Amino acid sequence: MLSSSLMQSPLRALDPRARLAVAAGLIISAFLVTSLPAVVVLLAATLLVGVIGRVHGKLLKLLKIFGPMVAVAFILWATMSSYSLIYRNAAFGVSFELGAFMALRLLILISVPFIFIATTTPSEVVSALESLKLPRSAIFLLSLALRHISSVSYEYQAIKEAQTSRGLELDRGFLLKRIRDYIPVIIPLLVKSIEMADRISLAMELKLFNLKSSRSRFFHHRLETIDYVVIASTISALAAILAIRWLAGGV
Repeated sequence: MLSSSLMQSPLRALDPRARLAVAAGLIISAFLVTSLPAVVVLLAATLLVGVIGRVHGKLLKLLKIFGPMVAVAFILWATMSSYSLIYRNAAFGVSFELGAFMALRLLILISVPFIFIATTTPSEVVSALESLKLPRSAIFLLSLALRHISSVSYEYQAIKEAQTSRGLELDRGFLLKRIRDYIPVIIPLLVKSIEMADRISLAMELKLFNLKSSRSRFFHHRLETIDYVVIASTISALAAILAIRWLAGGV
């Protein structure tokens, strides 16, 4: 469930399908652009969406967590790009531009799903995907995973606070020591996850859940004018990127 602050996010005024279109457009654009300035502009647009959605504070915390991984990606792509299957024709040597390009693309691929999930409830995600006539089994698995992630995050926070109150220090020492100190947190979390999965399967069995049966909804989302404008703008931006890439040789 979204917090009260995120429920007031301006992005909530958009239909879930419009939010999904923007997220998909940004991710597709991240793979279509091939130049460093273009990916910088795309990252700026992603951060702007986060600011508009009032999730920039949590987004910056998330990017701080993934900072070491982004740094490793920068170093690997800058120094070992000639060994990549994607860039197998690249010349040997160091390419800081390619490293920066891949690192910024990775930031986009981390930020966009977070912004979408942070401003959209699992029920809205399911409703948006069902409106696209996707297979119900795939939609059900995705919705179950999203709800399970939320439950596991709450359990993780509770277990971590309980172990910390007992004197467990999790943020001191070298990396290997920190990993070893997290074992008393990870093991109870795994047990809780198995228990939650067992409760869910039992509840589904008791309610005679069947993917083949039709499902009704109390709320029905309708596309408004602003939703059509956002979706049309996203499609136009993707079309412009494709046109520049194919006609002008890249963007």
